[in-house]
Amino acid sequence: MSRVPDFDELVGKEVPEEERQRLRRAHDLLVQAGPPPELSPEQDAVPWPDESQRQPRKPMQHRALLLAAALATAAVLGFVLGQSSGPSSSSTAIDSVRVVKLAGTNLDRNARGTLALGKADQGGNWPMLLHATGLRQLPEGGYYDLYLTKDGKPVVLCGSFNVRSGEAIVRFSAAYDLSHFDRDGWVITRQLRSNHQPTEIVLKPTAA
Repeated sequence: MSRVPDFDELVGKEVPEEERQRLRRAHDLLVQAGPPPELSPEQDAVPWPDESQRQPRKPMQHRALLLAAALATAAVLGFVLGQSSGPSSSSTAIDSVRVVKLAGTNLDRNARGTLALGKADQGGNWPMLLHATGLRQLPEGGYYDLYLTKDGKPVVLCGSFNVRSGEAIVRFSAAYDLSHFDRDGWVITRQLRSNHQPTEIVLKPTAA
């Protein structure tokens, strides 16, 4: 019988603790239910109309049935975990140590955003998760940039992204020493086809 995967093998450490607890309860219930029972000798025979033609199933057929049942159990587990995690899965969540709130400027007053900062890894790379709403879809050739600022001016690029439906959820990674920049010094700039310089800021940190 194959080994039942450990919970931590199925759900990564980056999932928020509240979600991990929900997923763990679903996982524990499925583990307690155990594998499907094996077929009894009576069920393991083909019900031929003529009893003289009644033949037991071959071992290969029996193993195939058990394998199908095991796969079905695995599929149920995957479905439950997926439904439980919802939109807070690893692709849209981060184990943040700090969150910077962003507000729209005169160029896009309806825009809002948050930038979650994660803990740096051993190599000095720290993850970021940007969630922005209200941004306009730019004309062809346009895009948005995430910049770190020094004395209020965008100086180093952290990444670029596009918007299609007014909302963007984007992961970034950077290796800069944050002590060299403004505290909460992240801005979103609008880069149009005719201007690729960081001069048009559409999102900036909210006032403390």
